[in-house]
Amino acid sequence: MILSSLNAVDCPFKYPEALQKGIDWLRNNDLKAMEAGTYEIEGRDIYAMIQEVTTKPFEERRAERHDLYLDVQYIISGTERMGYVPYTGSEEILENPEGKDACFYKNLTGENFVDVSEGSYCIFFSNDIHRPCIAAGEPAAVKKAVLKVKESLL
Repeated sequence: MILSSLNAVDCPFKYPEALQKGIDWLRNNDLKAMEAGTYEIEGRDIYAMIQEVTTKPFEERRAERHDLYLDVQYIISGTERMGYVPYTGSEEILENPEGKDACFYKNLTGENFVDVSEGSYCIFFSNDIHRPCIAAGEPAAVKKAVLKVKESLL
């Protein structure tokens, strides 16, 4: 998991090309003005979903992991708490829907949390179990972009 911000000074080290392409798309578009929906950046290899959500209490959010795509969860407005725990392969599966790039988990131990505010993002790789859309206090409106990048491109 990586936590960073589009407002940070550019680092001399760059992400892999496919991931950098997605980050540049986030930086170069007026995300606040964009409608909710899916936007292809490089077909289905790199795309973004603009979402308007209401955060929920921890107990109402499922922890998830993806095999094919990494997630860049970027906060356009509001604040969202995100959970994270490294994937070990021994976690208890809640649901693993066939044909979906998502597996959901329950009874996690050692989960860590970070409050992610406007302009910041978390990158979750296939070895990261994450729990998005948790309320950082009371449930609140959040506009976010979830950037999906095929990990095979890295």
